[in-house]
Amino acid sequence: MTSFPPVDEQLTILMRGVDFGDAQTYKNMEVELRQRLQESRDTGRPLRVYCGYDPSSPDLHLGHTVTMRKLRQFQDLGHHVIFLIGTFTGIVGDPSDKDSARPQQTLEEAMEKGKTYAQQAFRVLDPERTEIRYNHEWLSKLSFQDVIGLASHFTVQQFLARDKFAKRYAAGDPIWLHEFFYALMQGYDAVALRTDVQLGGTDQLFNLMAGRKLMEVFGLRPQIALTTPILVGTDGHERMSKSTGNYIGITEPPEQMYGKIMSIPDHAMRNYAELVTSWHPDTIERLFADLEAGKIHPRDLKMMLIQARITRRDCRVNYGS
Repeated sequence: MTSFPPVDEQLTILMRGVDFGDAQTYKNMEVELRQRLQESRDTGRPLRVYCGYDPSSPDLHLGHTVTMRKLRQFQDLGHHVIFLIGTFTGIVGDPSDKDSARPQQTLEEAMEKGKTYAQQAFRVLDPERTEIRYNHEWLSKLSFQDVIGLASHFTVQQFLARDKFAKRYAAGDPIWLHEFFYALMQGYDAVALRTDVQLGGTDQLFNLMAGRKLMEVFGLRPQIALTTPILVGTDGHERMSKSTGNYIGITEPPEQMYGKIMSIPDHAMRNYAELVTSWHPDTIERLFADLEAGKIHPRDLKMMLIQARITRRDCRVNYGS
């Protein structure tokens, strides 16, 4: 039987850095996670925790590591982690953060890119405690009747209430029907994997909640949704993305990574300190108070970010000093 740390200790670690943009949702998910952690500790059964990554490019970047570090925290606490590669959802592409439809790719293209995702994941995750899955394993087997059944549990109004869709609709820009399918597919991932917890960025909350809903439809206990803030790119404004060129790849040579980190606008440094270092929150508060007071130069703080080795396999539960 697996031995787990006390529930309060686990909860403090796992909820740190989680953000829904809504206090009530945070409270609800915290209550559910506490209950699930207690059951896990009582029975010795590790929680099944996953996050999905669509292979839109061949390489992972620092933006991906925000949720990957949270996965690693679950691992270090003794839970079972599934690194899901979205080989089928990657055909459509997630519209959550886009002002227009993503270019489609073939399953073969997505699978080829997914190979490097599987290799690079272990720069953060423990290979001995990581299960790699590909969602074409089950999504490619759904019939058209199955898809209609999934769609019958959602309304067009629910989709149009989403920020990016609402803006595109108001502007008269096209919203393609296949983009609606993305949330259905991601929601079905949770059903197929029978998971306890799903992680995602704050822009993914609708998709994570779709998973909760579909699990209920299939008679399963709804998973807990945990979302983390989005890492901005090197431009300091847009989310980190390969398509916009503002990314820092986790396999880039040190000198290239050094140059990119040093180019980050000063106002974006806190975003990086909070999301891709192991610094304790108290340390971050102190450093940025010193920055505000002029005791630390922005360049020196960026050097500290680099020295923190933000891409090393160091996602320990305990924060560094």
